[in-house]
Amino acid sequence: MPDEERNLEHKRAEYAYSCIDEIAGMGDDKQKKYRTAVLSCSAFIQKAGLMQAMAFYLSKKQNKLAEHILRWITFQRHGGNAVELFHQLLGANDEMLAAMTSDAQSLVKWLKRFAEGRLKKDEDVDSEGAAEESTEKESRAEE
Repeated sequence: MPDEERNLEHKRAEYAYSCIDEIAGMGDDKQKKYRTAVLSCSAFIQKAGLMQAMAFYLSKKQNKLAEHILRWITFQRHGGNAVELFHQLLGANDEMLAAMTSDAQSLVKWLKRFAEGRLKKDEDVDSEGAAEESTEKESRAEE
């Protein structure tokens, strides 16, 4: 892999990690929703196309996922909300859109990797709740 390509991949990984770090600081419900969305995102982009996928995530209030992807592919790493970034995507020609789609897919791979390791999933929350509940029952039984 050439150095330039390796550096881009490294930057993608760093950016994806910072995105997941942001989500990891949010509540369990937001983490679960983001994790679910990011795990299916690659297939959705492949099936529906980048613009349609981003429009869907914006309409379903998955703004953070859309914002993270759009911010990366429009080179706006530190500004702009998801809707403003989406407007930049609308102005892209076919060649540019194909390149953005490929770049988005590469980013989503990193987002998925980090989300699987760092974000809550339904079973995590359920098992924590069950553990707390069983500890409470044991405490009551000892009294």
